[in-house]
Amino acid sequence: MVGVTNRMVLTMVICCGKCSFVLRLQAGEKLMRTESAMRNWLHTHFLTDPYKVYGVLFVLCIIQGFFYATPQEIVDGLWQIISTPDMLVSDYIAIGGIGPTLVNVGLSGLVTIAALVFAKHEPYGLTLAVMGLISGFSFFGKNFINIIPIILGGYIYSRIVRKSFKTCILPTVCATCLAPAVSVLSHVYIIPTGLGLVLGALIGLFIGFIITPLASNIFKIHQGCNLYNVGFTSGFVGICMFALLQHLGFEYDPIYNRSIGYNVPLIIFLSVMSLYLIACGLLAKGGLVTFKSVFGMDADDNDFFKAHGERVYISMGALGLLCMGVVLIMQGDFSGTVVGGAASVVGFGAFGKSFRRSLPIMAGTLAASFIHTAFTGTPANSPGLLTVVLFSTCLSPLTKRFGIYWGFLAGFLHLVLATNVGVFHGGLNLYNNGFAGGLAAMILLPVMEFFEWKKAALAEKRSKRKNQTPRR
Repeated sequence: MVGVTNRMVLTMVICCGKCSFVLRLQAGEKLMRTESAMRNWLHTHFLTDPYKVYGVLFVLCIIQGFFYATPQEIVDGLWQIISTPDMLVSDYIAIGGIGPTLVNVGLSGLVTIAALVFAKHEPYGLTLAVMGLISGFSFFGKNFINIIPIILGGYIYSRIVRKSFKTCILPTVCATCLAPAVSVLSHVYIIPTGLGLVLGALIGLFIGFIITPLASNIFKIHQGCNLYNVGFTSGFVGICMFALLQHLGFEYDPIYNRSIGYNVPLIIFLSVMSLYLIACGLLAKGGLVTFKSVFGMDADDNDFFKAHGERVYISMGALGLLCMGVVLIMQGDFSGTVVGGAASVVGFGAFGKSFRRSLPIMAGTLAASFIHTAFTGTPANSPGLLTVVLFSTCLSPLTKRFGIYWGFLAGFLHLVLATNVGVFHGGLNLYNNGFAGGLAAMILLPVMEFFEWKKAALAEKRSKRKNQTPRR
């Protein structure tokens, strides 16, 4: 009787165990289906739309800003930001504080997204790069007010030439690098403030109007070796405008504001941005994520987003961590310009910039900065030099086309130029590194093409000699 009872108990335990296993298995399958459904929803309704991805990032910037300042401090800081002349170098953190600056980053980004959506622009790699530029330069020089006249100027151009605004919107948004020209006239001593604001708005409309045809023609000079083509174009526009102001006797005080002591909040900002983008890339559908697929990302037309899809977010986030790592290794300060440079590099992680392309350029720039330190005593980890190191990656396509040694030399030349050409445009062109990068590419391109031609000619000559050698 006892044996029968024990067998019955054992049978019941086994049955309960099987039922528990089946229930756990069903629960696991249900959880996997739910997770798969959520991932599919995220991919379809969020990750495939760069406007939503960056829109959330800009909203996070605004929220983060309110962690560091009260609403009244935000309002007061924003007023300080929009009422400053904005020339290089106008570090908004030093002018208005960390909280208002982050709010300005978010607001400027949302204004840009609104303009892109209004233009019915279909996003691709360069679109992500442009939003990266906006997020970066909203730390110094661009605000949600002074970019509007330039964007309106681009819209007027599209209407007059009867072209769709979506074909003009990206160069127009990039042209906001000349936003200081909109702000500066209200600070010229011999012009009343009200008249200066009106003249500044008119200049902004003019800049937006002319930038699209100018940029398309100046692109031919560097043949795509400089990713900051509009920055190169705007350098020439800035030179003309600065010369005109000087000719008319309009004078304004130079600005050199750089923030110090904000390492922790700015490291948090870069970390949140980078990890958020990496998470977006990991959640996206696609093939297996490998070291080569992230760090060796490439595309013939520089459009990584078109070639690799949403996985490009991983590369963008990784570039953000690389920039942060370079500054930390150099023991530099995270000023507004340095963080702005890093945020811009992150954006171009979707268009032309990858680890493999960028490292030789940055190595050349660092070498030039160490030599500069040896001769002048300026610390190699100064905010100015670190900013140039980060922005020098605009010459990344040159590395792919001509190799790492030329990339190293281009980075070296870029720093030499970037630290000296700002005087020509009087700080009116925020994309000073784009201008310097264009000049570096313009100088090196004929030399590199000559050596490539010579190398090809020698290879052809050796091949002919080998084919003509008689067989024994």
